Amino acid sequence: MNVLVCAARGRRLSEPLRLLPGLPERPAYSGLKNPDGSRHAPSTVPRGASAVDPAPSGAPFVPHPDPERMGYAIPGVCLGDADGRSLMPAGPHDTWVVHPEDTRDFLASNDACRETGCCGASGTHGPNLVCPGCRAEVATLFADCSGPYETHLLPAAVRAVPA
Repeated sequence: MNVLVCAARGRRLSEPLRLLPGLPERPAYSGLKNPDGSRHAPSTVPRGASAVDPAPSGAPFVPHPDPERMGYAIPGVCLGDADGRSLMPAGPHDTWVVHPEDTRDFLASNDACRETGCCGASGTHGPNLVCPGCRAEVATLFADCSGPYETHLLPAAVRAVPA
């Protein structure tokens, strides 16, 4: 088991986590209220686990090279530019994906990124969570009803250390 810590200051940013061999398939979501009243998809990664996502994650978003393509910029969420072109993520590769509850008590909101979706943070404007100690941008929370429910920690901003 490891915890993720801020690469700049060494401050703990997560509960203890076990590394999964790969990123699980993102679960389907009906859009209906959850038993707790929330409206977000089931988490991609279970509590107490982490996975590395090799694909680019989040902002910035760039036009897809195929102008006829319409697809997801964030799983479950299509984004387009002013010219109607489908956007794709060009953010960091190899982000640490964790259940949002495994970082909730360890991260702070990024005052420079005040974005929301209709039911939670959409993650479309880039890192929306910071290390509470040094205020370095360390993660993006995706928690809106239209997309995945997961936190992506930036590989350059965090490191894993034994719990």
